[in-house]
Amino acid sequence: MTRRLFSAAAMLLLAGMPALVQAGGSGEVRLRTQLTGARIDRLTPSGQADFRARSGRADLKVEVEDVNVPVGTVLDVYVDNAKVGTITVAAVTLGGELDLNTQDGAVVPKVGKGSVVVVKNGEQGIVAGVF
Repeated sequence: MTRRLFSAAAMLLLAGMPALVQAGGSGEVRLRTQLTGARIDRLTPSGQADFRARSGRADLKVEVEDVNVPVGTVLDVYVDNAKVGTITVAAVTLGGELDLNTQDGAVVPKVGKGSVVVVKNGEQGIVAGVF
């Protein structure tokens, strides 16, 4: 399962889906990637991750949906193998989000082109993507 998840992440990188946007003159850096995973029963989980850095501020948002696990399950979010936070699965979307923003006092990890985002349920990888 984990090998399949990381293969999907590698395919995203090769397909050029991650995007790097640098706004002209503003010094803003923005990285985005789609998160994909293997089917869990009848649902295929998906999501996206968005990183933004500008003027000494940074934020990272990771969103997932269609994660076929019990509502209330706490998923762990990793960036480059370091746990950065959690997402609690909600009833409406079978997903949720993690939003880290330095303006709110959160510690936002260093993210760069090639950084890997993985959302796990315990040791099981749910979705992954590469910036």
